[in-house]
Amino acid sequence: MTEFLNVEIRAGEPVTIGERTITPFAQSIQVTLPGLNGGFIWNRPVSVLVQSDDGQEEVLPITDVTRLAQVNLIGMSLGVIALIWLVSRIKRKK
Repeated sequence: MTEFLNVEIRAGEPVTIGERTITPFAQSIQVTLPGLNGGFIWNRPVSVLVQSDDGQEEVLPITDVTRLAQVNLIGMSLGVIALIWLVSRIKRKK
């Protein structure tokens, strides 16, 4: 039986540019719908590993600005809904 939700981080193909090798990493979220032959997979980049010829390694995180914008938009929407609810309760009491 397949899991309903599977989250994992995978390395992509390393690419060598000059004296550096760059390896991308992506987070994969797989949702399988029970009883159906389907589901969806969502991939997003999370970081890049940069390796130089002298042995130095650096991990550069990738900020998902779309997700940040979505979270901020949802937060503001909930705040506006709470404010409207509060104002309507105050008006009812008067």
